[in-house]
Amino acid sequence: MNREALETLLRAGLPVTYGHVRVELAEPGLDLASDGCLTVRLCLHNDRTGECAEQTVQLVPAAQDPERAHAYVQAWVLSLPSLLAGVVDRMGSRSVAPSMLEFPQSVLEQSQARTTAQFVEQFADPRTVRAWAAAADAANAAEWVRDVCRDLRLGRHADALVALCRTGIELTPGSAAGRSYLGGVPELPSGASWPHRREHAMTFLAQIDLAEISRCDDDRLLPPAGLLQIFADLTSGTAWDDAAHGSGVLVVTQPPDTPELVGTAPPAGAESFPRREVIPSVDLSLPPLDSPFYRDLTELDLTGCDPTGPSAEYAAFIEFLDEFHPPLDDGDRPRHRLLGYADPLQNDPWQQCATAEPGVPPTQWQLLAQIDSESDALLGDNGTVYVFIPRDALASGDFSRARGVWETH
Repeated sequence: MNREALETLLRAGLPVTYGHVRVELAEPGLDLASDGCLTVRLCLHNDRTGECAEQTVQLVPAAQDPERAHAYVQAWVLSLPSLLAGVVDRMGSRSVAPSMLEFPQSVLEQSQARTTAQFVEQFADPRTVRAWAAAADAANAAEWVRDVCRDLRLGRHADALVALCRTGIELTPGSAAGRSYLGGVPELPSGASWPHRREHAMTFLAQIDLAEISRCDDDRLLPPAGLLQIFADLTSGTAWDDAAHGSGVLVVTQPPDTPELVGTAPPAGAESFPRREVIPSVDLSLPPLDSPFYRDLTELDLTGCDPTGPSAEYAAFIEFLDEFHPPLDDGDRPRHRLLGYADPLQNDPWQQCATAEPGVPPTQWQLLAQIDSESDALLGDNGTVYVFIPRDALASGDFSRARGVWETH
């Protein structure tokens, strides 16, 4: 590869801007080693927050065919605007790292592409971009967890804590109209009956466009297309006691080939909420303190939880959680999400939900959705509804096993 040609190529394609994020070359720009390894120094500016992040990323590993490697770099430059847009949209309010604009080496080493056009075609494949972005995000998250563990002297627990990281999907209130929204009216088959529980009309909480949301579903837990709709019994006064009264929530799916879906208003007298649009983005998190997931970490000393004299390790662990999963408070609300981990408002919702199927351990219940209160859509006394489902039921698409937990102040 020719260094001058590469530098001309890179400087012609940068800077690139999408929304509030701008990426440009930072000094010393690029470095081409004698073995053909090409690294570049990128700088990302966040005009919204004023943050600026610099990082050296490797575009081409050593010992590559020079002509093919040049085509790869040219395709990367041409694809950078769409790559940046995809990363920013995926990350939502979270910071974007320069390394997230670097395709993994396997794309170059294992691909059959040889020309710029062939590489551009591959970079335009949503599956390639999604797999690359998920891998980069997971690697950054793991590094972040390990760094914090080292700082807090929890390094011996780093592997176990990294293994607990899960990808959720944050649903941020926004103005972009789509088929994913909270409240409003669901799109149901023409003539479909409104869901009831014990002869009482349920309240419609959310509709999720699964095709739209799939770009953030790194673990491919949800169906790839169709609609997912959530109803809950919020007004009958009947306890959410599965054994006595049945589940307090109902999850309905509309396959993508369902004919004649129409917006369907609730029956007269049923509770309804205004429609609120939501924008999905990836949300990486660890379990909250009030969850069953840390009980299996037998080497982690959580016995010293006396606030008047906690053990040093327990105090460090609490500081660790404040970094990754701080307690839910009014300043952080509303906090709507799919998948990942719940934000308990009161007690451990996993343990509550597991009473519905005693044969399923609490840690095998996956949060499906968390719907929070908003000023014009209060769930009881400023409460939160959590929808859980056994992981094996989610894998098989059996949403009839979904169960709800409703916590209020």
